[in-house]
Amino acid sequence: MKQRNLDVYIHHTMAVCGGFLGIYAILARFNVFGSAQTANLIGLIRDLVGGSFIEVAIRLGACIIYVIAIILATILEKRIKRIQMITIVLEIVVVGFLGMIPTTINPIVALYPMFFITAFQWCIFKGAKGYASSTIFSTNNIKQTVVSFTEYYLLEENKEKERKEKLEKAKFFGGSLLAFHMGALCSALLYPLFGIQTVWWSIVPLLFSMAFILYQESQEKNMMCMESIVK
Repeated sequence: MKQRNLDVYIHHTMAVCGGFLGIYAILARFNVFGSAQTANLIGLIRDLVGGSFIEVAIRLGACIIYVIAIILATILEKRIKRIQMITIVLEIVVVGFLGMIPTTINPIVALYPMFFITAFQWCIFKGAKGYASSTIFSTNNIKQTVVSFTEYYLLEENKEKERKEKLEKAKFFGGSLLAFHMGALCSALLYPLFGIQTVWWSIVPLLFSMAFILYQESQEKNMMCMESIVK
């Protein structure tokens, strides 16, 4: 497998996990999306205007945790070589913990660990092949897929190179979308059977990502050995 292909496999497999966690949070925690902050911050403003200051504090806590995760991921990425593998291990631990939090706890508080780990994942697995793509939500992936396909069809047929680049970009972002929503579909199908423990099934795509990373590392070592022999 080529290095660039492995990067894509890793990214798309993490997108499966992102979609799985996204719909799990909605099903298990009363329609709270635990992977992003847009809805949380809008809810914070609503609660502030409505005078629900306890809810404001809870939502503010979720935002602070999200920001802290981004800061930590940004720092650690620059200082730790195997940060992708460490992120997956950390995510497995968090996922294990999430499946043990009872439904009686405030849904936003119950998702504090998810706010942390999804923000961390977003910073570490932020794209492949030179494309910036989220593995935890879909908005920009939809935009990039549609824009790239549109630009592909607008280009004249004699501009073969540009058309090929646009098509490749559209396929990458479309693949991210497909992977994310396949994960969401699996989570939705499993939830009636496993309830809050459904989140443990997200470990499966995480293990696949880990396997791809290990294979990638072995390929890089083999290439380095070959280069040293040639020299």
